[in-house]
Amino acid sequence: MLVSIYCKDAEGSAEPRESNLADHLKHIEAVEEKIMVGGPVMGPDGNSAVASLMVVEVDSLDEATAMVDTDPYYLAGVWQEVDIHEFKGVAGSWVGGRIW
Repeated sequence: MLVSIYCKDAEGSAEPRESNLADHLKHIEAVEEKIMVGGPVMGPDGNSAVASLMVVEVDSLDEATAMVDTDPYYLAGVWQEVDIHEFKGVAGSWVGGRIW
């Protein structure tokens, strides 16, 4: 199943985001085979992140939740809010056009 994971940064998260980056990237490398696409969501200035977004392929929502729960950014309080939902890809180059 495809799952979207949107992680909104907490106020003042720039420092913990930077100081935990190396550990976060190690975590991402460990689960990389499940990530279809992922990265920071940039703020209006284009220079600083305001959130993280991933679309992952996992067996369950619980598996997606476990990926977040063990991420160093989550453990360090970088993310204030995390939304995890099943995602249905129905249009775009990833799905070969449109599937309706």
